[in-house]
Amino acid sequence: MAPTLGAIDLVSITTFTLIIVLALIYSIPIICIRRFHHNNNMLTVNICFATICCGLSWFSFYAAAILIGRDGNNSLFVIFNMITIAFTIQVPFSFVAASIHRCCSIIYHANAFFKTRQWIALCIGSQWLLCLVLSLPNYISINTFCDQFVWLRIHNLITIVIIPAILSLLINILIYNYVRASSNRIQPQMIPENAQRTKFSHRDMKLVRHMIFMFCIFVGGWTPIYIMAIINFYSVINTIISSSLTILCELASFINIIDLFLYNRQLRKYFKLSCVKFAS
Repeated sequence: MAPTLGAIDLVSITTFTLIIVLALIYSIPIICIRRFHHNNNMLTVNICFATICCGLSWFSFYAAAILIGRDGNNSLFVIFNMITIAFTIQVPFSFVAASIHRCCSIIYHANAFFKTRQWIALCIGSQWLLCLVLSLPNYISINTFCDQFVWLRIHNLITIVIIPAILSLLINILIYNYVRASSNRIQPQMIPENAQRTKFSHRDMKLVRHMIFMFCIFVGGWTPIYIMAIINFYSVINTIISSSLTILCELASFINIIDLFLYNRQLRKYFKLSCVKFAS
């Protein structure tokens, strides 16, 4: 029987294609143009790269489902499931890595190390290594088919949603408490220094709020599908519900990529000038 392309499959493939293309468009100028090589931009590129890897893995999963059929080679789909989990987990932890950087650069603003590329590399490298370790139980499922057991589905929910959410909450509480305590210590005789410090705090807090917004969008979009996987172990989920939750997680990733373009004014200005030059 020839493989068929369902409406949900078409929407999923189209959405992930847009996500991948937009993430590449966002990342390439930052990587190639030296004036964009700021620490914040590097961490944003890391978020984009994690999103691209996540999008490619899910794109491959849906492509295999169309070409082979969802009732085809089970071992192959176990491998695809392992790959999608391994890359999906990178996305929320890339937000955590960015939050850790902002926390250290705000609290330890006098320490030059937290402004270096080595620190950024340490944040990103630690994130990818930690996620590799956390996704190890999924590698076991290749030969044992233990993805059919509920414990692995609970593990995926904990590692992709709960752990990053707790870490992000704790880090942002630290930032909020520090900035609030610093504001309360302002002395009238230190107006010039405090004016500069207040500006610094407002700029950083704006970025922190932006990262919190993106993280909440991801968690809100991806949590239901992993809760559904646990519920589906005990009872059959309606196809309409499962399809809606699938589209929700894709929409969350798409919104985050669009939000990156809206937030980065320098990059928007670069694209506008490039379009004007190209048109003329």
